[in-house]
Amino acid sequence: MKRIAAIVALMLVSSSVQAADPGLSLTGLVVHPGHMTLADLRTLAPSHVTATQVSGRGPVPLDCTGPAVTALLDRAGLNLGKVRNASLGHSILVTADDGYAVSLSLGELDPDYGNARAIIATDCEGKPLDAPRLVVPGDKHGGRAVKGVVSIEVR
Repeated sequence: MKRIAAIVALMLVSSSVQAADPGLSLTGLVVHPGHMTLADLRTLAPSHVTATQVSGRGPVPLDCTGPAVTALLDRAGLNLGKVRNASLGHSILVTADDGYAVSLSLGELDPDYGNARAIIATDCEGKPLDAPRLVVPGDKHGGRAVKGVVSIEVR
């Protein structure tokens, strides 16, 4: 019984720590899976992007800063095998805290192919965000501007 109580207490503490400093987990076909808090993300080299995306309420200007998605993938180390151009057959699934999920191909992120400069924003409009946000500056619509990113899975 004490063991169950200890496990429940650990789960509650873990949940409150994640709620206090949200972040994201990086899993899937990576050498170093793990979790990064919002504070961790802010320590990485920032990229700055601007975009205007169409929403149901009209144009939404975005001026955001945060680490490039490619930098996070480089840090985790892709584990895609030895097949020539292996990254072109894989993707990432970015999931939000409400379950909303979008996919980006590794080819569109690769600087030698699509060169989409996607970032995990930690700050937008000069203000710190409460949770990480995916921003894909080349998108015309904001469907992939995912708020509250909790995971990136390499598939």
